[in-house]
Amino acid sequence: MSTLTMTIPSRQRSATTGIPFARLCGVELRKQVDTRAGLWLLIVIALVNTALLVLTLTTAPPAELTWSNLTSAASLAQFVLLPLIGVMAATSEWSQRTGLTTFALEPRRTRVNLAKLASAGLLGLLVMLLTAVIGAVLNVVGIVFRGGDGSWAMDWSLLAGAALALLLLVAQGVAFGLAFLSTPIAIVAYLALPIVWTTLTVFISGLVGPSKWLDMNVTMLPLMMGEMSATGWAQLATSVAVWVGVPLAVGLWRTSRRDVA
Repeated sequence: MSTLTMTIPSRQRSATTGIPFARLCGVELRKQVDTRAGLWLLIVIALVNTALLVLTLTTAPPAELTWSNLTSAASLAQFVLLPLIGVMAATSEWSQRTGLTTFALEPRRTRVNLAKLASAGLLGLLVMLLTAVIGAVLNVVGIVFRGGDGSWAMDWSLLAGAALALLLLVAQGVAFGLAFLSTPIAIVAYLALPIVWTTLTVFISGLVGPSKWLDMNVTMLPLMMGEMSATGWAQLATSVAVWVGVPLAVGLWRTSRRDVA
């Protein structure tokens, strides 16, 4: 008595497992840097950082020309502009009408969105690493041409806090993009809503207390200064839940149910 065995071709077996998450992240990362808008935004970040570094090298006292200070000076532009790449990454499938192709290859939309979030965070970390390298190079320039202090001491708590703050801002950009699914609306909301909230706390005294828990611009300050406490972490977590968690949850829900044209 013989038994009939069925062998599933290896290509078919691999197809049923879906696209590896690392490959999805790689594709999303490439989409963030090889589009015209993403590339020009990175160029603008580089130009602004270059201007700030030149200004620091030429005007700062030699005693302040250190690796830590130059790295901090080169980090300002990405905190404002890099989250916008996260916005565009989240809205690209809908604004550029590539969703039909993307979701045909990977029908699990939440998985695609998580890949967008992870790749945007990875881009932020790569930019921070490049910033530290550039700061090191310009520290040597400061020593040679301006007799700078040239200290190689780095406050790693400040650098780690800055990196985490950048990751949170990029995640906020992705969350707003997924929530609104429109690049201009998401960018305006990302830039305007926190400013409106901060402005209200200035004119309405009753909001000063809640702002310590709900304003990411306030809760991230101790993080970027390397002065976090237990209360500071709780306040940061609360504000992140409001400004990142809520729009991200809304965005994941919307994209999982929206028709793809």
